[in-house]
Amino acid sequence: MAPTVPRSTAADVGSLPSSPGPTQVGRLGVAGSTRHPPPIPAWSRPMHTTEHRPASLPNRADPSGDARPTPGDDPAATRRQLPPGASHWSRTYYDDQGMQQVAKVSVPVTGQGRIAANEWECPTCGPQSRRWMSATLATAPFCDLHDMEMRKLKPGRNPSVGVTPPWKDIVRAVDHRIRVGAAIAAAGTAGLTVDVVDMPWWGHAAQIAAIPAAISGSWWLTRVWLIREAVRLNNLDPDDEVAGRRERRNIAKRARIAAYCAAAGMSWIEIADLLNIASHPARGVSLIAGLIAAGVIASRPYLNWVDRRRRAKPTPAVAAATAMPDEPPAETPTDDEQLAAYVTGRWNERISAERGPLPGTYLEAIRRTYGGWSAVVVATDESDLDPERFETDKTIGKIARAYGVGVTMVTVTADPLDANRAMILVQRTSPLSEARAWDGTGIDLTTGKAYTASVDDGDRAQHPFWRPGWGAVMELLAGATGSGKSEYLNLLLALERQSGVCVSWVCDPQMGQSLGDIRDGVDWFAPTVEEFLIMLRVAVQVMLARNVLITRMRVKETRPSGEVVERRVKYVEVSADFPLLDITCDEAHIPMNDPDHGKEIVALLALLAKSGRKCNIKVRLITQSPLLTELKNSVLRSQLSSGFVAVFRTADKLTGAACWPGKMPGDPALLPAEWPNGNTAAGVCYMSGQKPLRHRSDYVGDVYDLMHSGETKGLEPAVLGAAGVLYADRHKRLAAFDAMDPAELLGTQIPTLDRPAGQGDPAGGKGGGREAVLEFFADRWNSGDVDPIKFGVIDENVKAVKTRALTNVLNKLVQEQVLANETGPDGKSGWYRLTESGAEHLGVDEVGL
Repeated sequence: MAPTVPRSTAADVGSLPSSPGPTQVGRLGVAGSTRHPPPIPAWSRPMHTTEHRPASLPNRADPSGDARPTPGDDPAATRRQLPPGASHWSRTYYDDQGMQQVAKVSVPVTGQGRIAANEWECPTCGPQSRRWMSATLATAPFCDLHDMEMRKLKPGRNPSVGVTPPWKDIVRAVDHRIRVGAAIAAAGTAGLTVDVVDMPWWGHAAQIAAIPAAISGSWWLTRVWLIREAVRLNNLDPDDEVAGRRERRNIAKRARIAAYCAAAGMSWIEIADLLNIASHPARGVSLIAGLIAAGVIASRPYLNWVDRRRRAKPTPAVAAATAMPDEPPAETPTDDEQLAAYVTGRWNERISAERGPLPGTYLEAIRRTYGGWSAVVVATDESDLDPERFETDKTIGKIARAYGVGVTMVTVTADPLDANRAMILVQRTSPLSEARAWDGTGIDLTTGKAYTASVDDGDRAQHPFWRPGWGAVMELLAGATGSGKSEYLNLLLALERQSGVCVSWVCDPQMGQSLGDIRDGVDWFAPTVEEFLIMLRVAVQVMLARNVLITRMRVKETRPSGEVVERRVKYVEVSADFPLLDITCDEAHIPMNDPDHGKEIVALLALLAKSGRKCNIKVRLITQSPLLTELKNSVLRSQLSSGFVAVFRTADKLTGAACWPGKMPGDPALLPAEWPNGNTAAGVCYMSGQKPLRHRSDYVGDVYDLMHSGETKGLEPAVLGAAGVLYADRHKRLAAFDAMDPAELLGTQIPTLDRPAGQGDPAGGKGGGREAVLEFFADRWNSGDVDPIKFGVIDENVKAVKTRALTNVLNKLVQEQVLANETGPDGKSGWYRLTESGAEHLGVDEVGL
């Protein structure tokens, strides 16, 4: 008995068909069966609660999105699937000896250029049995149909060589048309025969009598046959005269057509006999041409019916009972394999193709994440790809369209250590869709950080309050109304009270309405602009006092020589004896734009932001728009941006870019206001110094007990003298404020935030070309002039900017949607106007309207 030869299976080698074929060989299943592609992963199916256009698949007959090769190598490659382990198709490859070879057609290769799979063929089945098998296959696969070894083909062999034309399929496709031609030819032959044969008178009489018999017989036979077929196919119930009327009408129509064809054929035979076409060739040619034309026209209804039946005929399913008893069932691809096939297929077709946004790239390390998948994008040596293209808005938009997700659900981060690689995260559902409640975990006093937010990949993010050995971290929180920034502020203030090492001073020009119980748990609360100004003046005195105290501090140290010396102290760590003083201002644009005290408030904030770090004094501003027209000082904004920045959902993309340190990981204007399930998306944001992904802040919940238990942390005794009576009487002033009648408090003066016409930069002078241009357009808007203005007029009025620099400034503002470039009355472009979005950020929208 011959020894048993191990046979490779599809699961062992991950074989894929190189071209569509009627049979499957190797251990791919039952002979004659068709390999069905894996279904689309569940995460990639469109959600029924959202409205978006589902991504089109690379082949509607193959919903798995199997990979397609990059076009450009060879037309045959576009009809083959990329085998597992291969990164792309190429005509050049390296053999086992490391020599470069050139194939006639493209072959699957790895990223290193080596053959990834070999093509095998059954000698008996022929080319239609060709399959790609892994190059590491140790034994030859077997053909299940003939139980014989398959042969390995030479790499790059033209797949069209040796292909036998499918004559049976060709004949089967045109057999009904052949029947029509045969019927026409038979009628013509019969007419010629009748004309040539010399028949007696009764023969001619029989011909004439046969015409009605042929007509009625064709009608009756056709009708009987069609009814029998309709009953067999359950399209007609012979016992029900009411149902199936449409089918009966179709049968009657086809029977009449058959009768017409019989009448035409028999009439032609009689005409041929009467005209004696055998003796008159010209007359015969004309009559035969008429017969052919009549036959073609009369056969159209029949052929149309045949074509409709073929199109409607379903593909028969292979019965499971036909499987061989000793044949093991084909292994179903795992979920991870289905995901990898779908992701790779879409990437090769839409992203890494020659005209895609990232040509010459491939994915590796594909893994499933919460609601989506992540992978590593690798650029091949042949791609010559600019690393900056990984993170462009165009690339992210193309990827989002390829996988049918929103732009904010795609994150691409370039590898800082390798310019050829980038990390990608694509999600259809996000872990941020469910809000996470604060679990009570406080600030880690050794690091100065606390866990305050969840990340899109399921990780957790920490908020820095201070850095050990460095000092306080300045903060800037920005976002539109209802984006969740005030709720995040409540969480930060709750953490500060819980820590026991933080002193919280808070200003809310809206009188603490959004703070709730938090207001009762802070050391100093300022409900008005005037009280906030007093707070800042005291904070500067505290900062100077701490400067003096720190410079006087000494610490003993033993030198290498053994001498004990006293060294000066440069920084004191945050502790209960030297607490962190946190000055927070919600709705910061209100006091900073105050017509009476705004300039001094901005100057004091800038001073504290620049010099307070080493004294453990931090500044935290919360605003809807961090533009200079709101913050009023570029130095203040840069100091805050260098610390910690959290940008929540904004009205447009200009707001986030204005305060973010560097390039933002996404557009905050595209952050959702609510999730597809109807839950609010408040708290979703981007945080600097963290992963370049979306975050969502924790929900602080009920903090009444925390804010009303124990003593509130205040300043250390060493600086109370410098803080003075203004600090000591803070609670008295707040109690008096709360006791005042609203009419007495507000008086008759109507507060206004309108920007005075002609007002320059509060910090003094022009704030640069950008500020000068914004100043010019704001003044025009305030005066009621909102029409477009020509570039030359802008150049004449904005003297602080040179013409060339002015062009760059205007183009940048147009990109940020602050200005619009339109065609003027002269029919030329170069006319600029302030947009409504730009007016809103400048604080002049109501004036212009």
